[in-house]
Amino acid sequence: MPSSESRIARLLMAQEIRSLLGSLSVWIMLVILSLLVGYSFIQAVDLFTQASKTALAYPELASGMNPMEGIFVPTMGAYYLVETLLLPFVVIRLVGQDKQTGTLKLLLQLPLSPFTLGLVKLGALSVIGILFLIPGASAVIIWHFLGGTVYLPELSTLVFGHLLYILAIVCIAMFAAVVSSTLATAAMICLAVTLGSWVLDFAANSSPWAAVLSRFSLTTLLRQFESGLLSSTAIASLLAISLLFFFAASILLHPGHQWVARLKAFILVAIIIFVSAWGILQKPLTLDTTENHRHSFNPADMRALKEMKAPLKITVHMAHEDSRLYDFEHSILSKLRRTVPQLEIIYAPTQSTGLFGSPESDNYGLIEYNYLGKHDESYSTSAYEILPLLHALAGQKVSPDAIPPYTGHPLIADAGKSQWWFYLVLPLIFLISGFQFRHPQLLSHLFGGHSNEN
Repeated sequence: MPSSESRIARLLMAQEIRSLLGSLSVWIMLVILSLLVGYSFIQAVDLFTQASKTALAYPELASGMNPMEGIFVPTMGAYYLVETLLLPFVVIRLVGQDKQTGTLKLLLQLPLSPFTLGLVKLGALSVIGILFLIPGASAVIIWHFLGGTVYLPELSTLVFGHLLYILAIVCIAMFAAVVSSTLATAAMICLAVTLGSWVLDFAANSSPWAAVLSRFSLTTLLRQFESGLLSSTAIASLLAISLLFFFAASILLHPGHQWVARLKAFILVAIIIFVSAWGILQKPLTLDTTENHRHSFNPADMRALKEMKAPLKITVHMAHEDSRLYDFEHSILSKLRRTVPQLEIIYAPTQSTGLFGSPESDNYGLIEYNYLGKHDESYSTSAYEILPLLHALAGQKVSPDAIPPYTGHPLIADAGKSQWWFYLVLPLIFLISGFQFRHPQLLSHLFGGHSNEN
């Protein structure tokens, strides 16, 4: 970008930042975020304390006291609500108001491409993102001073997932604002897309196609980061969604371009994005960032499973709504998918007879394993029985590595005093800051006049 265009872009970004900071909706959103984060954090600490009392009385339960699951994921749930339901309105106002006031026509006359204009707006929104992090950072700091444990790798994965989710929401909102003639229509489009993720999650067990689509819903992708799993599949999917909507918004932004040309450009960009994402999905990479390594087997078992180069076929005779299948998916199959090079999982058709009915087939609940012409089967869903079975099929002798057990971090704490920060001090800071940016002359006049009188 030439120096003149770069200078224009910087000036335009400064103007966009001033416009955002002068928007009442931004500061109201931050106040609501502070209240929600405070409530979620205080409630999470209270529940964690109650559970810790039991864990301290019965040490065998202490391993279940994980601050990430008990404190930070519930606290970040407040962020999820604001990101999904409130943030789109701020983005839509930033983009849509330019169309309604005619400012967009003037901006398009600048020596900047629509793509650059979109990047400028993203850069301005990143400043709001810094303010957006203040309530969450406050919760982490308060938890630390209460004596709680903060495991940075897992916390960083959680924050990174929310940043990618925010990027996707922002790009969807920008697209909705560009293709809509009114702000209300843009809001409906954006909420339809984001809330559609919830529908996919609810319908995941209704059909095989719904189950496949639900894996790429925004909510499901974010949930992987909440569980402490850093996955190239989730990263690539969220980035692909963000890029698709961002480029679509940039291509459709200029009303003077012909629809045929814009459609061709969008199709070309969509093909490039889908091909790139598909290539990444073919060789997924994962990293278990959890402190208790709940997404991994013992390192010795992991090494042995990676050496199973031949196809491993697993046939499951259970209905999708069976709770045992849910446990088997999360405790065994999900780990095998990330470890075994060639894994084929077959869900045998079963006849459901209702919640309290008995299955008609004698094979119901049976899990079959086939590897190198060898066959074995079991009704167990426990790793303690399944892993030796798999090693026996592969002719392996595995001795588990000695690793220290996860003992958990039970803590009895009282976060009640932090309500003053989340419910009063921080909202007042946001409100005063918003008033300062909206009426800078008034505050300057008041303080300036007072100093002159002295």
